[in-house]
Amino acid sequence: MTDKYLYGELPAEVESAAGVKGVIVRTLDGTMVFRVYHDREHFTDYEIRHDDLSVTIDTDELAAFYKVGERDILDHSPQVLGLKKIESGE
Repeated sequence: MTDKYLYGELPAEVESAAGVKGVIVRTLDGTMVFRVYHDREHFTDYEIRHDDLSVTIDTDELAAFYKVGERDILDHSPQVLGLKKIESGE
């Protein structure tokens, strides 16, 4: 069910996003969006304006945190990226 509200002076249809599963995607122009798939061929990209949204990464997402010097990075897992493991002593 959707309700209508004024959003930035314009009418907007509003429905709760609670429990909706999607993917954060970087588009070709570099913009980050929240993509919700409706089926295999159709999806909606939502502009992200929320400034402190809680996110839980699924256990099967093949993601990893990297500490590179002073930078903290979230990226695909080393296996997905094909990274070479540094053995101790190298």
